[in-house]
Amino acid sequence: MKRLDAARAGAHKLMRAEAAIDAALRETAELMGLLPSLRMEAHLSAVIGQDAVDDLGETLSHILSARRTIIRAHGGLQTVREQIGCRSVSVGELDKPEDGPRTGGFHALEGGRAA
Repeated sequence: MKRLDAARAGAHKLMRAEAAIDAALRETAELMGLLPSLRMEAHLSAVIGQDAVDDLGETLSHILSARRTIIRAHGGLQTVREQIGCRSVSVGELDKPEDGPRTGGFHALEGGRAA
């Protein structure tokens, strides 16, 4: 496997892993937000289910930690990519902080219109 092919394969897998963590974060946060509404609609005491809510909070903390460390690993892999001579590997459609805005050739006009 050539270095460029290896870098692209790794980048694709990294993006999938990052997306999976974000999906877990979103789903867990949505569940956490739903539980109080369900409890109130069912006219249940706040005491009921508190242990589960605590566990979900801990789960969210672990997911956030996983997100933080995979982003750190992403930076480390960028360094590896440069070390093996693949500086220009670009995969995906997501903007990064150092990227300029993607406009598709359009520019903003007065009044919020695009041309």
